[in-house]
Amino acid sequence: MPQYLTKNHNQMKTSFFLATFCLISLSAFIIYTKFDVNDVNRDKTSISISEDADSYQLEAVYNVNNTGRVERYINRCISPDRLGDSENDYIDASSSLPDGTVFYVKESPGKLKIEFNKKKNSTASYYRIKKMCEGVKGLFGH
Repeated sequence: MPQYLTKNHNQMKTSFFLATFCLISLSAFIIYTKFDVNDVNRDKTSISISEDADSYQLEAVYNVNNTGRVERYINRCISPDRLGDSENDYIDASSSLPDGTVFYVKESPGKLKIEFNKKKNSTASYYRIKKMCEGVKGLFGH
C-alpha cells in the first residue's frame, strides 16, 4: 500500500476513535445531568435559612414532585401576587408586593432560593417573608 494511503487511513482511524470518544462522553454527561442534578429527583431534602443584620435568606433543594406544593404555598402567602403558574417554571426575579415588600426569588423544579434585604424593607415585610420561609421549611417537616 502506498505511504500516502496508509497515512490517510491512520488519520481516519484516529478521527473515528476521537469522534466516538466525544459522543460517548457527551452521552454520559447528558444522562448524568438529566437523572442526577443535585439530587433534585431523589427524596433528599435540604433547607437552610440564614440571617444577619442586613439580610434573610432561604435555600432549599427538594424532590421535584414537591415543586407544585411549594409554589402553591408561596402563592398563598404573597396573594394576590403570584410567582408561577406551572411546576415547570424557572423564575429568577425580584418581586415587589402591593404592601411594598421587595424580595429576590430564584426557583426551578426542586430548588428554591429567597433573598430578603432588611434595610430596604419594613419590619412588617420582614416578618411576612420570615413567616413564609418558615412555612416552606414546615412543608417538609423541618
